[in-house]
Amino acid sequence: MNKIALTTRIIATIIIACVTTNLSAQKFSIIGGNELSYAYYEDYKSTTPINAVYVVYGTADKSIQYESRTGNKVTWYTYEDVITPLTAQEDGSLSTIPLTGSECGYVVMDGDTPYYVYIIDYIKHQLSLNSVDIEDNGAACDIVTLNLHGSGEKMNYYAFNSMMPYEVKRDITIAYNTLEWNEESLQYIESPREVVLNQFSNSYPVAAPLCNTTFTVIGDKFLKSWGMEQIAETDEYITVAIEAQARATQTYREAENEIDRQPDNLGGSAPAEIEFNAYYTDAVTHIEWQFSRDANFNSITHRYTDDLLRYTFREEGTTYVRLVVSSMNENCIFESDPMIVTIGSSSLEIPNAFSPGTIDGKNDEWRVAFKSIVEFRCWIFNKQGVEMYHSENPGEGWDGKYGGRLASPGVYYYVIEARGADGIEYKRSGHINLMRSKKNRNNQTQE
Repeated sequence: MNKIALTTRIIATIIIACVTTNLSAQKFSIIGGNELSYAYYEDYKSTTPINAVYVVYGTADKSIQYESRTGNKVTWYTYEDVITPLTAQEDGSLSTIPLTGSECGYVVMDGDTPYYVYIIDYIKHQLSLNSVDIEDNGAACDIVTLNLHGSGEKMNYYAFNSMMPYEVKRDITIAYNTLEWNEESLQYIESPREVVLNQFSNSYPVAAPLCNTTFTVIGDKFLKSWGMEQIAETDEYITVAIEAQARATQTYREAENEIDRQPDNLGGSAPAEIEFNAYYTDAVTHIEWQFSRDANFNSITHRYTDDLLRYTFREEGTTYVRLVVSSMNENCIFESDPMIVTIGSSSLEIPNAFSPGTIDGKNDEWRVAFKSIVEFRCWIFNKQGVEMYHSENPGEGWDGKYGGRLASPGVYYYVIEARGADGIEYKRSGHINLMRSKKNRNNQTQE
C-alpha cells in the first residue's frame, strides 16, 4: 500500500473512531535507556485525539512499548510531515519499536482503533536557570519583577493531521514568604507562597511580599521528577509593600430603658463608645485614623495616630472612619475601607406612674425611655418639696425608696434638664403617680 492510500485509510479511521479517554495512555510506556521519561497528560483537552505525550531525557537506547488488551495484531506508524509505517517487535500482547525520533507522533492501529502518542526530547528544550535577581522598580508598592537569567524553549506537541500546537507546561516554581492576615488571631502571620510559571520567561512580575524574603526559582517539573531540578535564589529582598486591617468594637451600656442601645451597625444611641484597632505589616512606619462627615473624605474632622483608639461619639449624624498607613517617606500608602458610625436623633419619654414593691416585679422602677441623650439631670420631689431622688444618668431609675424605705403612694414631681446628641435641649417637669396595693404598704416612709 502506498503512502497516499495509507494516509487516506488512517484519516478515515480517525473520523469514524471514538475519541478514547486519557486512561488509554496507560497502554504506552517508555523503556530502556536512562529511564528518564515523563508521562505528560492534559485531561482538559479531552477532545484532542492524543492518548499520551512523553517527555524523554534523550532518546538513546529507548523504545516505545504498547500493550494490546484486545489481542489484535497492531500496526505502527509515525506522523510528522508524512505518515511512515514502522516495523515492531512483537511479544504476545506487547509491541515495541525503537525510539529513533522525537518531536514527532506515533500511531498504533489496534484493530480498527487508532491510539496516538507524541514524543518530545527534553534535551532539545533544556531548561537552564543560571541566576535570578530583582529588577529595580523604583518605589513600586504592589509588584516585584524577577529577572530570570537562563533559557528554556517552549515544548509543543501536535495532534494527528493538525498544525495547531499544544503547549507543554513546564511548571517552574517561584517560592517566597509573605504575610497573611489571620482573622482568628487578629495578626499578620508569615506564610509561604508559590507562583507557578507555565513557561520560562526572562522577566516575571509577582505580587510584592509583605515581609523581607528571598525569592527561590525551582524548575522545572520534568527535572524535578528526575531528581535534577535547578535552583536559583535572589539576595534578601527588603519589602516596601504595606497592608493594614482596621477593626472596631462598640461597648454597649446595660440600661434596658435606652432605645437602640445595641444597633445592628456601629453607632445607635449616643454617647457611643467605640474602640478602633489598627493592625499592619512590617514596612508601615506611620498610621492615622481619619474621621470625616463626607464619605469621600474631602474634609477630615479628626486625625489620630494611636494603634488603639477609644472614641466616644456624642453628635447626631454619620461619621466615616478609615485607617491610613504609609511606609517611609510615604512612598506606599494603604487605605482601609471606611467604617460607618451613625448616631440617631435624640428622644426622651417620661412615664407618669409606677408601682414599686409589687409582687410581680413589673413597673416597679420609674425610668425614662431615652435615646442619644448626652447630658442628663433629674430631680424628684414630694409634695413638701423634699428631694426624694437625683441622678445624672438616664439609664438609672427611682426605685420608689427614700432613706432605704418605700415612699408613700401618691403624687410626686419631677424636673428634668437634658441635651440630645442632635443639640435639642429638654426641660421637662410633671407629676408621677406612685401606686401600691394595700398589702404592699407595710414599709413606707412617713412624709
